[in-house]
Amino acid sequence: MNKTFRILELSWLFIGCIAILLCAFSIISQDTRGAIYFLVLTFASGLMYAVRRRQRIKFDKTQQEKAQKK
Repeated sequence: MNKTFRILELSWLFIGCIAILLCAFSIISQDTRGAIYFLVLTFASGLMYAVRRRQRIKFDKTQQEKAQKK
């Protein structure tokens, strides 16, 4: 289960990095109106990354506590 949380966390980080690159490309090559959508995607993926990271850390902590009780 820990690998799943880690994969999801890294996936959101990767999506955020791609969205930043697409936003910069859109600003440079086209108008700024199209870049707003990529900027929103960047913030959404950053939020999801933070949520997944917190979830993984919390899960790790509970797993360690269970291992110590045994």
